Amino acid sequence: MASIVQRALRPRGLAALQRSSSSLCSSLPRSISARTASSGRSKSSKSAAISTAGASSWLTAAAATATAAAAAAVFVRRGEVECSSADQEELRQLQRLWEALEYLRPGEKEMRERWVKEEEGWYRLPPRAWPTRQPKADDIPALREELLAKRCPSVPSKGMAEGCFPLTFDLATALVFTATDGPGGLKLYRALAAAGDLEALVAVGVILIEGLVGPRNHEEGVQCLRTAADAGSAQAQFELGTLLYAGGADLEEDEEGAFKLFQQAAAQKHRDGMFMVADCLLEGVGVKRDLAAAVPLLHASAVLGHRGARQHLRQLLDGKWMGFEGASGPAKITM
Repeated sequence: MASIVQRALRPRGLAALQRSSSSLCSSLPRSISARTASSGRSKSSKSAAISTAGASSWLTAAAATATAAAAAAVFVRRGEVECSSADQEELRQLQRLWEALEYLRPGEKEMRERWVKEEEGWYRLPPRAWPTRQPKADDIPALREELLAKRCPSVPSKGMAEGCFPLTFDLATALVFTATDGPGGLKLYRALAAAGDLEALVAVGVILIEGLVGPRNHEEGVQCLRTAADAGSAQAQFELGTLLYAGGADLEEDEEGAFKLFQQAAAQKHRDGMFMVADCLLEGVGVKRDLAAAVPLLHASAVLGHRGARQHLRQLLDGKWMGFEGASGPAKITM
């Protein structure tokens, strides 16, 4: 029997799931089967979600150990009213999910075709999802010349022209992430951060946590992310959320705290933040599971090019959602 819906936070217990409604069972749109898990989401699944969301590479190593999830099957068949171990809320979740997906059906064919065309060149994407602009080492001389032409100071300051900030940020990015001059790039990032550039402060935090320039410094790196997140940086909220989600950079795992940070980033239309909110809603990690609420967030993130969101939506629309546990495992949602 195909499986559906892994409950990822806590086991509900079979006794609690015995409460079912025959009228609700018979109203479901198709033959549906369900699966509820008796353990939390696996570390490998968290790592996969974070990786597709574009978080920094250090999180993958922090979430490397997989744990297995035992499950109890739940069966629902339209017309037969066979609701073993399923309560009314479980069934309402499935019905609302079905209805949410129906809104996407009219434009589904065009959407899928557009994604195929857009993804043809994705093999050329940089290994990191952030910073958004990632100049190559060959671009460094041109960036320096443009900075000189705009009379930007060699050491960034609050009083410099507004156009100097993105140029200096790009130069710092090229110096650090192409390993051309890591210390020089970090120095520029720090000067930009001191001048009030929040994204530069995020970059300093990522560099220190990953140890891209010198030894790792989790304490200072996390503080940089917290400061930027508190000041409203969506990228910082997302990065700090991934740390709490997987328990990275010496932080204790805090799924609820991570979800709140993802929500803050998503509220600013942050592509990866929207995906992580949706993924948590599907899995029930850090928040009460709400399958239908995940659909518009997945769509918004997919429109902005998020590969994991597109994968989730394709699977849901195809009626077989696997999540990130791997194609060889049981489907979490089958409709």
